[in-house]
Amino acid sequence: MGRRVLHKRKATVSRGESIRVLLLVTVFAGVPILGTIFVTASTSEADLSELTPINDRAGSYAVLNWSALVQDNPLVQEPSDPEKARLRMAAGTDLQALGYMLDGERTISRGEWVREFILLPEAGNLMHPAHRIRDQMITIHLEGGQRIQFSPRALTWVWGSFGVSPEPSVRSKPLYTLERARAKLADRADIQRYFK
Repeated sequence: MGRRVLHKRKATVSRGESIRVLLLVTVFAGVPILGTIFVTASTSEADLSELTPINDRAGSYAVLNWSALVQDNPLVQEPSDPEKARLRMAAGTDLQALGYMLDGERTISRGEWVREFILLPEAGNLMHPAHRIRDQMITIHLEGGQRIQFSPRALTWVWGSFGVSPEPSVRSKPLYTLERARAKLADRADIQRYFK
C-alpha cells in the first residue's frame, strides 16, 4: 500500500480583508481612548492653584493667591521675612477669591438656591472629580439672607472675611472659611484679567 500524502491547504486572506480587520481593531481600540481624551479636555477648566494675582489688592480686598493657603508651603511657614509674611492670610482679612463652586458634605442640585458652598482652585472634569484637599478648600457662608443659585464647577468670585475653620482636623472638610460673603458667577476672561 502506498503512502498517501496529505497536503493541507493554506488559508489565504486577501490584502483587502487584512486591511479591513486592522481598521476595525484600530477603531474599536481608538474610539474609547479618543473619547476619553475628548471628554476630559472638553470638561476641564483652568487650575487656579498655580496662578499669581497681577495685583495683591482689589480696592479694600486682598486678592487670594491659592498657593499661599497650602500648609506645607515654605512661604507660609516662615513669616519672619516681611515679603513671605505678606503672603500669610490673617483671620479677619477682607478677601476676594476666584474659584470653582462645588457642594460640600450634602449634595446640592444644580439651580438650588444656597447660602453656603465650597470654593476650590480647580474644578476637576467629567472623568475625574476635583481634588478636595483640606488646605485648598474654602467654605463660603453668604451674609445675611443672601443666596446664590448653585452651579457646580462654575467659576465664581467671592468677597468676605477670611477665617480658619474651628472644626477639628478632618481631611475632607475645608480648612478655611469666608464669612459674611458675597458671591457672583465670573467669566473665564477674568482669569487672564486678574492672574498671571
